Amino acid sequence: MTPTNIRLLQGELAAAGFDPGPVDGKFGNATLGAVDRALADWTASLFTPADWPADYATFPDQRRTVLAFQACCRRAGLDAGALDGYWGPQTEYAAGQLAQLRSSGKAPTAWRDKTPADANPNGWPKEADATLRAFYGEPGTNLVSLELPYPLRLSWDTASVVRTTQCHAKVRDSLRHVLEQVLAHYGQDSIRSLRLDLFGGGFNMRQKRGGSSMSTHAWGIAFDFDPDRNKLEWGRDRAGFAKADYDAWWSCWEEQGWASLGRHKNYDWMHVQAACL
Repeated sequence: MTPTNIRLLQGELAAAGFDPGPVDGKFGNATLGAVDRALADWTASLFTPADWPADYATFPDQRRTVLAFQACCRRAGLDAGALDGYWGPQTEYAAGQLAQLRSSGKAPTAWRDKTPADANPNGWPKEADATLRAFYGEPGTNLVSLELPYPLRLSWDTASVVRTTQCHAKVRDSLRHVLEQVLAHYGQDSIRSLRLDLFGGGFNMRQKRGGSSMSTHAWGIAFDFDPDRNKLEWGRDRAGFAKADYDAWWSCWEEQGWASLGRHKNYDWMHVQAACL
């Protein structure tokens, strides 16, 4: 188990009344003692013999610790797989869910059951060169300046702050509305702590990365945020913006018809655009 998961376990044990010592991610005698006290208590009160290993007391220290972690996940309503003391993919997935639950206070999102909103009140066109040109004009034209509702930090130079950005004239009012809604929901402090103010870029006269057609950035209708934690090739298992804390962020965009490549195609979670996929 990693120090992060040990710290998480220690927090769960402490909350359940089994003192593990400092919640510091370091595995020592105090934590092991708390593990054994918890296992003894839960054997008698929580789990049935059908899914609880009767010989758990003979397990090595590490396996008993993993068993206690699995039990903590089960107590929180999360599926960590079989209660067997082995750290496999299901326990790893449950660990991420438990961390998310404790950090946000929200139940993990069942993302496979969700589909992005299909609202399009502004009539954004499909993402195809001909339809983009017909709706927005030639790339690099009809650009205007937008005063941002809250300042953004450049992701590649976080000491630099921008208060205006360029965008296409047809998306300016919608973009302002989205960011005003983000500010109203999260507030400035949470925007910063969630890295929603890390600006990866907007208008950029270039082709798509890995492609030959023009990027939606070339029309000033696409914007990137927090690229370091939402890299182009990352999916839901790694991208920061795939977590439950960002559901409201995506709602703000999707209610205005902006499309997320991450939400639709599970890559490039940094990117949002005023063009349908």
